[in-house]
Amino acid sequence: MPPTADIILRGTTSAKTTRRAIFLCLLCGLTAGCGPIDPPPPTDAEGEPIPQPAPLDDWLRVVEVAPAQTIATRPTIEVRFNAYLDPATFNSYSALSVRSGGLSTSGRIDYRMTRKTLRLRPRTDLIDGLRYTLFASPNLRSVTGAPLFPNTPAPERFTDATLPASPPLDRPPVTWSDIAPLFEHSCNGCHNDPTWQLPELTPETLRQTRSTQVDAPLLMPFEPASSYLMHKILPDYPRRRFTVQPPPYSDAPPLSLDEIERIEDWIAQGAR
Repeated sequence: MPPTADIILRGTTSAKTTRRAIFLCLLCGLTAGCGPIDPPPPTDAEGEPIPQPAPLDDWLRVVEVAPAQTIATRPTIEVRFNAYLDPATFNSYSALSVRSGGLSTSGRIDYRMTRKTLRLRPRTDLIDGLRYTLFASPNLRSVTGAPLFPNTPAPERFTDATLPASPPLDRPPVTWSDIAPLFEHSCNGCHNDPTWQLPELTPETLRQTRSTQVDAPLLMPFEPASSYLMHKILPDYPRRRFTVQPPPYSDAPPLSLDEIERIEDWIAQGAR
C-alpha cells in the first residue's frame, strides 16, 4: 500500500476513535474534564435536600384555593390539587392550617377524592379583619409519591365577620338505595353474568371481598381513598391495574363524576 494511503488510513482511524471517545463521554453525562454536568440537588433553608418527584412524574401542585378572596370568620377553605393524594400524608390536623402573625389554627380535614380537594374547617372562629395565610404541609404526597412543589405560594385571605359562615364539612346523606341504581345502570350487566365470575355488587359482598388484582379491599367503610372500588371507577386514577370500570369496550354507560362522588360519599358515611 502506498505511504500516502497508509497516512490517510491512520488519520481516519484516529478521527473515528476521537469522535467515539467524545460520544461516550457525552453519553455518560460528563464534560471534557469528566466532571458532573448535573446541578446539585435543591435544598431548603436549612440545607436539607428537597424531595424530588419520581422519573416521568410531576410535582404535586395546588391548582385552586376557594374562597378566592375574603373569607368568613367561620370558613371552609378548599384546596384543589393536580393529582390524587396519598391518604397516609393528609390524615392529620397539620395537613392544612391558617396563620396570622403568631396565631396558628388547624382544624378538621376532609378529602374529596373525586375532586382531588382537601377541605379545611378551622377548629375555632378566625378573628375579624386579620390577614390569614394558608399553609399546606410539605409532607403531602400524591398517590404516586410526588412531593408538594417546594415553592407553592401561600395564599392570603382577609376575614370579614359580615360574611355568612361557610357550610360545615358534612357530606350529603347517601344510602345504598341511592347507590344500587348506579351499579345496576353501569356495572351489573357484567357482575350479574356468571360467565365473568365477578363478585356481586352488594354492600355485604363489597365489604368482605378483596381485589384479585391488587392486595387491597374493594371497600373500606369511611375510607374512600383506601377503597379499591374508587380506584377502579375513577377514570384517571394512576394506581390501579387494568382499565377503568365499566371498561370503555363494554356496552355499559360510564359513571359520571357526580355519580362517582355519590359513591364516594356513600363509602365515607360507612357504606350502609
